[in-house]
Amino acid sequence: MKRTFIIAVAVLAMAGMVFAQELASARLYKKQGEWLKSLDFYNQVLEKAPSLLDAYFERGELYYDVLSDSSKVELAQPMAGETENPERVLLERMVADFQQATIEHTPKDKSKIRKFQKAIDRMLQTRWNHHYFIAVLCDSLYDQNVGAGVTDPDPKQHLLKGVEELDLAIVALPAKWNAYGLRAQILGKLTRADESLESWNQALERIRASDMKKEQPDEYEQAVQVIQGKLLQGNYSLNRYRETVELADQILAKDSANIDALQFKAFALAQLGTDESMTQEERNEYKSRAITALEAAKKARPDDPTILYYIGQFNLQLADTAAALAAFNEFLTKEEKDRDVLFALGVIYLEGGTFADTVKARDTFAKLVEHFPDDGAGWTNYGVALIRLREIDKGREAIEKGKTARP
Repeated sequence: MKRTFIIAVAVLAMAGMVFAQELASARLYKKQGEWLKSLDFYNQVLEKAPSLLDAYFERGELYYDVLSDSSKVELAQPMAGETENPERVLLERMVADFQQATIEHTPKDKSKIRKFQKAIDRMLQTRWNHHYFIAVLCDSLYDQNVGAGVTDPDPKQHLLKGVEELDLAIVALPAKWNAYGLRAQILGKLTRADESLESWNQALERIRASDMKKEQPDEYEQAVQVIQGKLLQGNYSLNRYRETVELADQILAKDSANIDALQFKAFALAQLGTDESMTQEERNEYKSRAITALEAAKKARPDDPTILYYIGQFNLQLADTAAALAAFNEFLTKEEKDRDVLFALGVIYLEGGTFADTVKARDTFAKLVEHFPDDGAGWTNYGVALIRLREIDKGREAIEKGKTARP
């Protein structure tokens, strides 16, 4: 029994000696700048001691040193192996090693992990800064080149490089929201709308999971408001109207006067009100909700003519002619040369039943053809109004102009 115990201890001691020799070799070669040899020995150590925190930390640190020193760039490919993006591979391996270096296996590991964590946080932040600020520069160069009219080389190459750098920043610190926001912004410039929207969603998730609300409440609220505005715009531009309404309602539950949420909700409901896949009853319900939302938006932004236009259009579609007339006339006090509104008003005054007023129809179409002399339909309706007012010759002349003008 005693002899068996002695043999077992000896075997363990021999294994420890082999392990120690390999670790010592890895450290020596690392100190001497023999990076590939050092990496080989660290790999051997971790094959035999897969829970050795020191080896994981030091190998991760080795990857960091290679990534951070431009003079070592030629080492990235042989270290990473056969890959088109050796920098990303080494960065991913570095992050994985640092994660392994902070896994507690025994109570004795606690103090070591605390020591490692401080250094790991510094290295990860440094890599994040490096990639993020290159992306900022790329975005700035794109704007400068576009502003200067540069087309060769294509300024979009700067944006593509920026996206690559931000992807690397996200590998280093996936919890930081800033990189997702800048990535979304750049993807928007590349007209990759779906990807941009996804990045804005990721930015919102990350910022809400961060400590920013507690540590920087004002900056947090401003950032969330900007991101939510981008999400509203992105969902709406991609015809995701129900998602737009849902997000707007979430925002309005906390900020009932948020103008972006009010407007996008109203416009999204308005679009849903034109969806031919729904029944007329369902469409009318959305139109009614759109008008309610538009009225709320009007209170928040009374000088916005676009809101008035939609109020007029949807009241007209819901056969509330009086409300439509009021909205369109108010619209014209802000945008007096709008063809669509002038035409809609003219038709109401010409054929609007109890709201018909031939004099107003004549005057409205007169303004329309004054501003749009090639509008065939405008001239034709102007002629009809003149004839009804017994201005026969002028009416016939207007109708003839309508035949030769644009339809």
